[in-house]
Amino acid sequence: MWSKKAAAVAGGAIFLTLAGLIRLNYLFISAGLVMLTFVVISSFLDVWMPNVKIRRETTSDNIFEDGTMSVKFIIKNTGLGIGFVEIYDSLPPQARIIKGSNYTLLYMKPWQEVSFEYSLKLPLRGHYHLGPVKMRVKDAFDLFYNERLEESIHSFSVFPQVEVLEEQVITSRSPKLLSGAMPLNVIGTGTEFYSLREFVPGDSLRSVNWKALAKKGKMMVNETVREDVMDVILLVDAREVSAVGGGRDTPLEMSCRAAATYAKQLLDERNNVALMVYGDSIDRVDLDRGEHHLFKILTALSSAKPEGNLKLELVMKDLLPHIPSGSPIILFSSLDDDHTIAEAFTSTISRGFTITTISPSSLDFEERMKRIPVEPLLIAKIERDNMISELRSFGLQVGDWKYGDNVNTALQEI
Repeated sequence: MWSKKAAAVAGGAIFLTLAGLIRLNYLFISAGLVMLTFVVISSFLDVWMPNVKIRRETTSDNIFEDGTMSVKFIIKNTGLGIGFVEIYDSLPPQARIIKGSNYTLLYMKPWQEVSFEYSLKLPLRGHYHLGPVKMRVKDAFDLFYNERLEESIHSFSVFPQVEVLEEQVITSRSPKLLSGAMPLNVIGTGTEFYSLREFVPGDSLRSVNWKALAKKGKMMVNETVREDVMDVILLVDAREVSAVGGGRDTPLEMSCRAAATYAKQLLDERNNVALMVYGDSIDRVDLDRGEHHLFKILTALSSAKPEGNLKLELVMKDLLPHIPSGSPIILFSSLDDDHTIAEAFTSTISRGFTITTISPSSLDFEERMKRIPVEPLLIAKIERDNMISELRSFGLQVGDWKYGDNVNTALQEI
């Protein structure tokens, strides 16, 4: 393609040629024809331009909210051409560049290889991609250029931020909050020593403690324990109402961070964990354990969008027949706009399940932003307080998670 500079040079060449013809100035004619010939021939000779190949490298396929991803571009001229190369890497609108730039202008020599780097952050969970790459290659005289779009796409996920649960919360609150979810020592076939007892017919000779026999003069066997774990269900409310608020402080964003935090803690304790996200439908990550399972849960939380208005009663009717009896359920919900909550909770408890609620609220955020009139906001606060008080009067554990607090503060409310 012709640049403005090339058009100006061609125009000047034509002007010189015409001026020379009018004045019979052979110097002008010769200069104009040489310039015009050079410009025309150059426009057809891409070989004069660099033949560029690019490659993008990143430090990670996935990051957490406010985590840093470093990006490196390697640019190589694979031919004899020389000239300028412009590269622009397309970014998600939410991305913040914290180091370097996603744009560069380079002068490339034959067979030269160069690189440039930049680093970015993304404040909100979700699925994103880098690219495509816009590239412009110019000749050494900056007269002509070629543009192309490199379909070099790097897809990645931003996981919800995982908070650190305070030690005293884990040790003092877990038996109450996660009743039955922590490891249970069960006497039986296992690897961990529990106690000594006298030998009875039927015991394996492998379990005989020969040192105790020599010391006490009677047959003693080692009794061991095996570790049983419970199945924990994390339930995230992603209805449309969970988008109230702004940025990282909507009930849905707070719930996703809390669910990610609990999932990591529970899986570190070798429990089985399942995730259910409900809005216009129910998305599931089935019970499992291990680091790979945490990746599945974080990926699912990254995908959650505020949609629909599926009521909790319907969610529980669908959920309870498919989970082990007595499994503790942890609900992350603002408890807004759902008249079935009380009935859903009492029905769940009557069937032998324990349910704990972490309830993030955006009302304090709305009060600060002054987007809702004072009177409706006050009514909404009173209704929320009454709902939480009613649920607690049933013996339910409800953590009132207010704007600006972290999940540890919500735990203290239980």
